[in-house]
Amino acid sequence: MKNSILACAAGLLLLCACTKEPLEEWILPENGKASLPFEYKDTSFVMTQRVDSANMLRLVNAFRAKGCNCGEVYMPPAPPLTWNIRLEKASWLHSKEMKDSVYMSHTGRNGSTGGDRIRKMGFNWHRYAENIALGILTEKTVVEGWMGSKTHCMAMMDPMLKETGIARSGNYWTQELALSY
Repeated sequence: MKNSILACAAGLLLLCACTKEPLEEWILPENGKASLPFEYKDTSFVMTQRVDSANMLRLVNAFRAKGCNCGEVYMPPAPPLTWNIRLEKASWLHSKEMKDSVYMSHTGRNGSTGGDRIRKMGFNWHRYAENIALGILTEKTVVEGWMGSKTHCMAMMDPMLKETGIARSGNYWTQELALSY
């Protein structure tokens, strides 16, 4: 039973990671309409459906501690990431926007990038990466799914990135990773 649930979850998983190639936007139909773009004006809001940050860090940092192959590229062990609430907030807002507007893309409905969203939350980044996923997933299966994708894996294994925040809204997941100035 457990294996069939995991197989079903893996079958529903969609992953996207920042790359230099053009990104494709997937618009998911919901009664033929999408809601208006989600806009936020300040950094004070209540996040719902929060992930277990200690567990997420443990899962990601276990991979970073061992090193791994990201596709055909070997990534040596990397220092552990620390949790950052500003990155979590940027992740949650993007997941919520994707869920509310029924789409999946690194580009926000207003044209924003992950870097724009991170800055809006008051994080002055020097380097960043963003992973997104869609599916009925657990914290463990989303991290394993990201590690099974070359571009997601390379983002999570990047030794230059020092902090992360991961959030979900419904079945939409976002991870922001960054290095501050």
